[in-house]
Order: sequence, then C-alpha cells, then structure tokens
Amino acid sequence: MQAIMVCGLARSGKDTAADYIAGKYGYTKYTFSDVLREMLEEKGAEPTKQNMLGLGNKLRSEKGMDAVAKLLDRKIRDTGKVLLVGPRSMEEIEYFRHRFPEMALIKVSAKAEKRFGRRTKADADNRKKFFERDSADAAEKGLGKVIDAAEMEIKNDSTVKALCKKIDLFMASEKTVAGKQPFRRLGATAIPLKGNRPDTFGHHKKPAAGK
Repeated sequence: MQAIMVCGLARSGKDTAADYIAGKYGYTKYTFSDVLREMLEEKGAEPTKQNMLGLGNKLRSEKGMDAVAKLLDRKIRDTGKVLLVGPRSMEEIEYFRHRFPEMALIKVSAKAEKRFGRRTKADADNRKKFFERDSADAAEKGLGKVIDAAEMEIKNDSTVKALCKKIDLFMASEKTVAGKQPFRRLGATAIPLKGNRPDTFGHHKKPAAGK
C-alpha cells in the first residue's frame, strides 16, 4: 500500500492538506485524534481538545508512546492508499514505518502568527495558552522530533489555493518514483527516507560553492 503521513503544529494546515490529498488523490484518511474522539464519545464525554489531550496522555503513559498508533492501526483497511494525520511522537512514526516501510512523512508548516490567526473556538484564545500546547507536545511527546524527522516541508503561509498547488506538485513528483522512494525533490534526485534535512517543496536548495 502507498502511505503518506502528515504532521504539523496546531493550525499549520495539516488537516486542510490531508483533506485535499484524500479528496483529489483517493487516499483514505486516518487521523490520530479521531481515535481519541471516538473513545470519549463512547464514554459519553465531550470530545474537546483538552479532553482528547488528557486521554491521549493517559493512554501513552499507561500503554506506551505508540498506544494511539496501535488503536488507529486497527481501523486501517487495505484500500491501496493510506493517509495518516497528526502523529505526536517518534514511536508513532516508527510504528507505522514498520507497517508501511516506504511511507512518506510530510510536515505542513506556517509562521506562528499565521497559526494563531487561524484559531477557532476550539482553540485557546489567549496567545500564551495557544502556544503552550506546542511546548507541551514537544516536551511530553517529542513532537519537535516528529517535525524534524519529516523528509519534506510544505509551507502554508498563504492561501488554501496556494497550498493545494504545492500539494499537486508534490503528488506529481511522488508518482515518478515508482515505489523506489516516496517522492522526489523537484528537479533533483530522490530524497532518502532518513538522514536528510527536509526540503521545502517548490523551492530548490542553492548549490554549494564549487558545485
């Protein structure tokens, strides 16, 4: 099966990107937070961000950092194209790396002020509290390592239309690799799964001096 995993900080646009990929390219979307939402609803609890955060922390503390990944895996069906959204720890990535060895990990990024401006009623309205979530996820689960592990970065500081155009470029390049690697940097060789700093999609790196 083809597999793509999308990560990013709150309101970076990762869900918007994932919805576009799923709708246009026929991927079945599975979101880590949906597992927590369903568990809360089954218990009659309101699936607020705070409640999902608390349940996720409890599961990872009691059953291991890959506990949510294992629960999500039970929902995955062999549809040929799998899209995983919102990992919070390296253990979750490694779990699905084992499940899908050629899985591509993409991060969707946006400037802090852009992300804060996109907040909804479900998010903290206070700037300090909004960004405390980033710090908590980085400290408690290793979200910073997850984002650093991405092989490709799609910047989302403009419009949804611009984001979708970048995704189309990514998906077009991904198809040229024929399963050898998950995708290619535009105009360059395929990027290895590990050992490389992520590239920003749609922008070439400047060649080193003398090359």
